[in-house]
Amino acid sequence: MRLLNTETLRLESFAAPSPGACPPYAILSHTWDDQEILFDDVADDRIPLPAHKRGFRKVKESCQQASKDGYSYIWIDTCCIDKSSSAELSEAINSMFRWYRDSDRCYAYLSDVNVPESQDRPSKTFEESRWFTRGWTLQELIAPRNVCFYDAQWNLIGSRQPQLNNNLRIPSLAKQIRKRTNIPLEILLWHVPEGGHQERTYPLEQHLRACSVAQRMSWAASRSTTRTEDEAYSLMGLFGVHMPLLYGEGRRAFFRLQEEIMKTSSDQSILAFNKHLDPTCNLLLADSPQCFDSSEVEQSLSDGPAWPGAPPSSYELSPSSKAVDAGLFLCPLRSRHPERKIRYLGILNCVYRRDFTSHPAIILRDIDSKNQTFYRSRASPLKKVSPVDHKGYISLETGFGGISATYAYDLSDAYFATARLFFQPPQHLSDFPIMRGPMNVSTPGIRIKFDEQYTLGASSAYPQTLQVKEGWVYAPSMLLSDWPRRSYGADSPLRVDSFALFGVIAVHFKEVGTVALSWGKLCAASYGNSTPQPWCAIMDWSRFVERSPSVCRTEAASELTDSHLQKAATALFLTSQGGWRKSLATPPDVVVEHANASGRVACKIHTVEFFGRFIFEADLAIVRDR
Repeated sequence: MRLLNTETLRLESFAAPSPGACPPYAILSHTWDDQEILFDDVADDRIPLPAHKRGFRKVKESCQQASKDGYSYIWIDTCCIDKSSSAELSEAINSMFRWYRDSDRCYAYLSDVNVPESQDRPSKTFEESRWFTRGWTLQELIAPRNVCFYDAQWNLIGSRQPQLNNNLRIPSLAKQIRKRTNIPLEILLWHVPEGGHQERTYPLEQHLRACSVAQRMSWAASRSTTRTEDEAYSLMGLFGVHMPLLYGEGRRAFFRLQEEIMKTSSDQSILAFNKHLDPTCNLLLADSPQCFDSSEVEQSLSDGPAWPGAPPSSYELSPSSKAVDAGLFLCPLRSRHPERKIRYLGILNCVYRRDFTSHPAIILRDIDSKNQTFYRSRASPLKKVSPVDHKGYISLETGFGGISATYAYDLSDAYFATARLFFQPPQHLSDFPIMRGPMNVSTPGIRIKFDEQYTLGASSAYPQTLQVKEGWVYAPSMLLSDWPRRSYGADSPLRVDSFALFGVIAVHFKEVGTVALSWGKLCAASYGNSTPQPWCAIMDWSRFVERSPSVCRTEAASELTDSHLQKAATALFLTSQGGWRKSLATPPDVVVEHANASGRVACKIHTVEFFGRFIFEADLAIVRDR
């Protein structure tokens, strides 16, 4: 550890952190400005001190104040760390909370505050100082035993806790600081002199552990840092964790911080936040302290309530690279539409600030409810679970133009389980984002089996890709740069029902004429299904012509064009969705038929897996009635 000599303004090194290895020292808390004094400016006593720099006055006056108070050494972050060494920088940031805690006195220098000499109490600008908006100054406010605030002219404003200095009482600013920061007085007054030379010390770590993770995060919610990573690095001391510094990782640093916290704490309030800054990153964990800005979850039930089937040790949080195992109560959310996936209330083991009975709950979607695997629902706020609301309804957004779905719950259905909560939902080939404007959509390929050889007609996209061999025809999965949509009015930019046409293959049978086998993806939000589902159907080609005479003028399979097939199939779909929905290729196997006076064409449609990808498989045959 390097300290600045208050007389020479030069650096000296000491063996830290062994007790007694360092002399008593003061420490400076401030906000950075232009032309700060850096390590190279004071490390070499052969180089003159940089008195020309704007930051030199702050360093010099800090040393003068420390010397006046009887300290020969002071620590200042701008110049006591060799930031050219990544190893030293990492060690310093991981040790900084302890260095502030072990200091004898901390000078909080508010360069943007000026207190008139005739005013006994600090001006309003004290609470409006930029010092209260910076990320690093949070630990600098809490960790030291003694924090004294000075204005730009080094006039003493007051101290964090009541104290005497040369038999003069220094005004305590604890209540004003609590009002400005929402930090409890127990934390601000953790080290309070009782009078004379006797001191009663409140263990800071014990007080911090009594505050929930969500509460501590909320103290940093309105603060900012120059580097995104420092949002996490500046909070390590408040949670008693250490981790390597990786500048350049962005918000991943805050995720790592939360993972380290969960390794040492079973406090489930770490999941009790209402919003994401970027919900695409990690649905389960917060991506910034700002996510906790409205948190009212203050009390952590670290030992767990005495609920049946839930021993206290079951509430542990066990993070891994992709998920967190958590013991919690799960309550099913049931929809009126049976085709919708069941959602769950994940009732967290923590309570509210003014209500020690009610619990916050997160909304979970199941991956495999039998194996208790889930992921957090996107953009779903916390639900307050209270005794008077033991049953009711929850309205959840579907992600389509403000449309919501209603789910019922009954807390008597809740059960305890050790659930695996994944950071992200599982990714499938059928997944794609619903957004405005053109998009690329990948749809399943199809494999068709014939019991005889027939004449095929395909869209113009297939000549190079359509594969025909030994009674099989394969049309591969492809990307579409744009796709037809259906909208209910000009004020609905996000479509309620959307349809992605993939392909049409026309097959000519001598006995029954030309039929069309068509397939694609369907996303029907109005039916409560926001996950795109594949569809497949077989139709008489004459129905294409009948439904869309303006876009298709031919019945001959050999003369069909890509444009004809796309436009005709789209027009048919938009006018007869109900019948096509019955032809979805989902288990159990679907059989669709086309019949006329000459015979029937039957198509049995199901899905098969091909090395981790799902494709359609269709058995196409003429059924000759006896």
